[in-house]
Amino acid sequence: MNATFILAFILLILMVIFGGQKGFRSFVTLFLNLLTLLIALLLIIYKAPIFIVLFIFCILIACINLFYINQYNTKTQAAFIATIITTLILMGLIYFIVDMSMIQGFTEEEQDETYIFSMDVGINYAQLMVFTIVLAVIAAVIDLSISISSPMYELYEAHPNINLNQLYKSGISIGRDILSTTTNTIYFAFIGGQITLFFWFGKLHYTFGEIINAKIFAAEIITILLGGIAVCIAIPITSFITIHLIKRNQRSQTKEPKT
Repeated sequence: MNATFILAFILLILMVIFGGQKGFRSFVTLFLNLLTLLIALLLIIYKAPIFIVLFIFCILIACINLFYINQYNTKTQAAFIATIITTLILMGLIYFIVDMSMIQGFTEEEQDETYIFSMDVGINYAQLMVFTIVLAVIAAVIDLSISISSPMYELYEAHPNINLNQLYKSGISIGRDILSTTTNTIYFAFIGGQITLFFWFGKLHYTFGEIINAKIFAAEIITILLGGIAVCIAIPITSFITIHLIKRNQRSQTKEPKT
C-alpha cells in the first residue's frame, strides 16, 4: 500500500511539473473516473438497468475527461458528441456480437473455481459484457476524438478561409496517422494484462485449437477487435461533427450585427 501512495505522489509531481494546471486536473480526473465507475457498479449491483447506467456512465466519463481537463469549447464539444455517437453504435454492435458468440458470463475455467457458489446473481450477463467492453475502449475513443477535433479546429483558426471539405480530409488524414498507435495501445493493453493466461494454457497443455476456441481467450480477442472498430468509426464521425460545429460558428458569426 505504501508503494501505491509513493507512486501516486511521484505521478502527481511529474504531472504538475510537465503539465501545469492541466496536469493537476488530469491527476484529479483519475480519481473522478474511479469514483464514477464505483457508482456505476453499485447501481448495477442494486439492479439498475445496465444500458441506462452505461449510457450515463459514458456521458459522465466523457464530460470529466474532456470538459474538466480541456474546458468547454468547440474542440471538446465535437469530441464529446463524437464519443457519445460512437458509443451508441458500439453498444449495438457489441450486444449483437456477444449474443452471437456467447462469450458472456463465466468461462469453464472460472466455473471450476466458483462451482460452490450460485451463478444466479440476477444480472443480465450479456448486457454486463457490453458494459465491460465499452469500459475497456471508451478512453481510447475519447483520446482519438480530441486528437482529431483539436488540430482540425486549430487549422481552421490559423486559416479561416480554408475549404471545409479540405478540412474534413485533414481530419481523416489525422485519424489515419494515429489509428495504428491507438489500436496498438488497445492491443498491447489487453495482451499485456492477460500474458499470464498464455502461460496458464501452456501449463494445462492446451492445444492451439483449444486456445483459439477457449471462451476466455475469445472474449479478449473480440474485445480487442471491437476496440479497433470503435476507433475506426470514431474518425469520420469526429471529423464530420467538427466540420458541422465549425459551420455553425461561421453562420453565427455572419449573423452578428456589425458595430
